[in-house]
Amino acid sequence: MKFKTNAKCIGCSTTILNKMRSQFPDQEWSLDLESADKVLEAHGMPDDPAKAAEIEAAIASTGFNGSWLRPAAEY
Repeated sequence: MKFKTNAKCIGCSTTILNKMRSQFPDQEWSLDLESADKVLEAHGMPDDPAKAAEIEAAIASTGFNGSWLRPAAEY
């Protein structure tokens, strides 16, 4: 799953990634500060609205914003 964040620097990234790794330790995480959306990615995690809400809340607990980038519907 991927999330748009408002991270701006390596310090922001470190704060968010530390929270994700502590709350969701079985997941591999990355945050791309070079992308326009500053994308946080949970690699290999299946798309799940309930889990996305959990992750958004975890991001918010760090003082940053995060919103799930829902995949486009497949037709």
